[in-house]
Amino acid sequence: MSTVQTDNERKQFLLPGELAYCRKPTLLSTLLGSCVAICLYDKKNRWGGMNHYMLPFKNNGTMVDGKYGDTAFKSLVRLAKASGSVGEDVVASVYGGGNVMGHLGSARLTGQENIGDKNARVALEMLKKMRIRVIHKELGGVNGRRINMNTDTNEIKSALIERSEETEAREKIQKKFSAGGSVGVLIVDDSSTVRALLRSGIEAAEGIHVVGEAENPYEAREKLLELNPDVLCLDVIMPKMDGLTFLKKLMQFKPIPTVICSTIAKEGSKMYDNLKEAGAVHVIDKENLDLYKRKEVMQEILVPKLMAAARTMVRQVKA
Repeated sequence: MSTVQTDNERKQFLLPGELAYCRKPTLLSTLLGSCVAICLYDKKNRWGGMNHYMLPFKNNGTMVDGKYGDTAFKSLVRLAKASGSVGEDVVASVYGGGNVMGHLGSARLTGQENIGDKNARVALEMLKKMRIRVIHKELGGVNGRRINMNTDTNEIKSALIERSEETEAREKIQKKFSAGGSVGVLIVDDSSTVRALLRSGIEAAEGIHVVGEAENPYEAREKLLELNPDVLCLDVIMPKMDGLTFLKKLMQFKPIPTVICSTIAKEGSKMYDNLKEAGAVHVIDKENLDLYKRKEVMQEILVPKLMAAARTMVRQVKA
């Protein structure tokens, strides 16, 4: 925890797991996602403090106590009492508990209640148990928050942190597959026999299905718009347009997770490197799939890569 002394006030920024209770006027600040900050204020003495915790209960957790709601709250109350703040003079404000992702998000608990909701609920339960009146709360939502507390006046400024398009896209991916959604694959290969073999191998696995097939990139372009697959299984050698050229165009105009399946893209080859550089999530040597002999090889090699790719966030490439 860093403390900065300016001419007129002290400033402290709280990281997850840190807390402070100040008798001197101080500006406390932090950034919250699914984490929660409990702000305590002593109206009589004009003192205040804040904590910032990540998970509701310590149980058998191995992180520092300040990262768990139950222990962080007890520590903050203990600091307040040691400073001389007691009874009805102390009030609380609670912030955070968002259902967010990315660097502001925290781990997700199993079950229906997300970690942000549980952090928020536990904060309110602990305050009620301690008979500390909550005078303000800003909880939940899908955005992070930037919190600034003036411990002298209890003026607390809360600003939502806007989510990027990438964060929203990641959230859509997580929602689909965490709800048990099946991965949809579009197969693009000029050989109808190979397409049939790939379809048979893919659809023999659980949690994945083929939404359509295309024999060349031009047909694939129309199928992409019509079928909206989660992942592309793409060959390289095709008529009208090769797979590498098509992949480059896709990453400029309609990025989609892509797994290359080709006989000319062996690992270590120039083509392999070019495909990875163009944005392919995985590149598979088609000969390793043993398409004409053993269907189970596809489930061992191709299917896991398709399912992993579908959960990958691919970025648009600027021309």
